[in-house]
Amino acid sequence: MDVDRTGGTAVAETLGAHGVDAAFGTPGHPLLPHLAAAGLSVFTLGTDAAAHRAAAAYRRVSGRTGVVVAGDGPDPDVPDPLLFLTAHGGGTVASPDAAAGTVAAALAAMHRGRPRAVQVDVPPDVLAQQWHGRSAAVAPPAPPVPDPDAVRRAAALLEAAERPLVVAGGGAVGAAGEITALVQALGAPVVTTAGGKGVVDDGHPLSAGASGRLAAVAGAVADSDVVLVVGSDFTCPDGVTSIHIDLDETRLPRNGTGVGLLGDATATVAALRGALPPWRTAIGVVRAAALRAACREQARADGRAYELVNDVLRDALPPHAVLVGGTTAVTRLGSVHFFPVPAPRLFCPGGLAAAIGASAARPARPVAVLLGTGAFDTAAADLATAVQLGLALPVVVVRDGSDHGGADPHAVDAAGAIEVRATEPDDLVDLVADAFEADRPTVIRLG
Repeated sequence: MDVDRTGGTAVAETLGAHGVDAAFGTPGHPLLPHLAAAGLSVFTLGTDAAAHRAAAAYRRVSGRTGVVVAGDGPDPDVPDPLLFLTAHGGGTVASPDAAAGTVAAALAAMHRGRPRAVQVDVPPDVLAQQWHGRSAAVAPPAPPVPDPDAVRRAAALLEAAERPLVVAGGGAVGAAGEITALVQALGAPVVTTAGGKGVVDDGHPLSAGASGRLAAVAGAVADSDVVLVVGSDFTCPDGVTSIHIDLDETRLPRNGTGVGLLGDATATVAALRGALPPWRTAIGVVRAAALRAACREQARADGRAYELVNDVLRDALPPHAVLVGGTTAVTRLGSVHFFPVPAPRLFCPGGLAAAIGASAARPARPVAVLLGTGAFDTAAADLATAVQLGLALPVVVVRDGSDHGGADPHAVDAAGAIEVRATEPDDLVDLVADAFEADRPTVIRLG
């Protein structure tokens, strides 16, 4: 019988038919009980912004669709490709069947071209209406296939290049294996943006790390005869021959010095590699080593204070642990440069809310948090949520000048978390190990 099947069921089952298994929301949203009843994992955070950060980290770490069930839709200044489900009313969704169809269409639209945020509003009265239908998945559109002539032109440029360079961004995280194989074939140094960190193992001899912001990379770009940019809005100066691979046509070069390849990163890099002869030159390793050294020295100019804590934390964590950072200096100037990762999806911003999303994405994988005092002091509600979930999170807090005073000295105790102090960075090794054995988060204050 369908007596208990409602518009909320229609939304939940449509999400499930598309492989969605988790959602992040705020208390009291009328859709959350329907999602939980349908078997989805539902995580309730204190604010819409926290739910957004958790869902974004879930997507970044797992590669699966992130769903936000909250009062507000996407933030235009934070364009994470998430599905936002709201329940305001007054829109075009007037029945459970329409709700199911609109959600299915939205999930397909998210993956049309460059992944983007989509909002679906289902009024509360529609969520409560009986539903006698059945959910059906809508296949996402096939990604565009790059023009074969353009692939050949790009391959010819790379084959003739004496000083090629590869730049990988967040749009390349699904193509890590192909990009690694390509840079090895080319003997080309590779740098990433912060969003593409780990696309090529930070420890690879051809990697110069997530150094896209540094002047040394700008110099390397200017010195290269061909620059291949994959899944990034990284721009090359006039006069530099560039090849761009992207799902967003607006990011492709429109002048005579470059080649644009519109397509999925994995398939397009594979096609490009297939058009190249298999060779590798030792000169690329030499260029990469010089660039890596220059980048590290430049990163120390404003991040030296955070180098040691990241070095020690790297040693304290398993190789494939996930590190979650914030928006303050210890992350931007520290972890981006000084915390190497062997693969993508092992580093993300977003603070404690993001740690909840990362833990949901990979429950069996260790997750650690490294924050400045300012980012931590504003996350008391998220710490309490992590306590309620019983997450064994080491939360390392470093003084990075981001706090402005007025923090509640009793916030950790009030949240029910454990609090310890590390006198020296080397103390973190044992304290982090202890934190992974706890039944709740452990706040480790350094210094």
